Amino acid sequence: MRRPQQEQQHHHHHHHHHHHHHHNNQHQHHQSHYGSASPTRSRQSHDKDESRLARVKRVLAGSFLGRGRGSTKVFGARLDLIESYQETGVPYVVHRLCSYIEAHGFQSAAVFRLSGGSPRLAERLRTAFERRGDADLESAACPSTAATLLRQYLKELPQPIVPSTLVASLLNLHNNDYSNNHESWIKSTKELLSTLPSSHYHLLGYLAIYLSRYEARHGRSAGVCGVFAPVILPHVPPATTLLRDILAEAHVLFPD
Repeated sequence: MRRPQQEQQHHHHHHHHHHHHHHNNQHQHHQSHYGSASPTRSRQSHDKDESRLARVKRVLAGSFLGRGRGSTKVFGARLDLIESYQETGVPYVVHRLCSYIEAHGFQSAAVFRLSGGSPRLAERLRTAFERRGDADLESAACPSTAATLLRQYLKELPQPIVPSTLVASLLNLHNNDYSNNHESWIKSTKELLSTLPSSHYHLLGYLAIYLSRYEARHGRSAGVCGVFAPVILPHVPPATTLLRDILAEAHVLFPD
């Protein structure tokens, strides 16, 4: 049963080869007799190559510049325009980075340090997220680079998670109420946070609960608030103490 198939294959191959050879002859023949037709033909194929190249360039440019106007870029895209990932309430890239860091880096007290990881690797992973919407973090095997990427992502949001006017109100409230009337601080802080657009509110809650899990393991000495306050609660001077107290009450402030 097998033999005829082999023969067939062979025959097919031979036929193909012959056909190809014949085609070449024809082409040479065609060229010598109709010199004028040939340049058109090669110009056409040149145009085709050029347009293919232009297309590749366009695609590459798109992945770096956020793919034009109907932008589907990952870094630097507006939070309210990104579909949140399943029931997490946050963009896929955030959930992906956070889950990876938690699985492979939460045991380290240094994973979130500012100088962490490799800038070159960060650039490569970032490009993968832009082009494919995901990156092979497991093969990269560097949680501190993933942490740097998470920080970059938050830093590059066109509108910060918490706008500076709201940070100012939260700070005022914190200065006045935190020590004197803790319950009232929680209630009023919740009210202020509920004025955030839902995409911002969900991301803030997700990060607060996530970072509070990390602090529960490593305490405050791990310096998470110093690292994340500038990108979560932009303010000068940094709202580090406010973030610390938000993390301490994360489950009360974000019960959902």
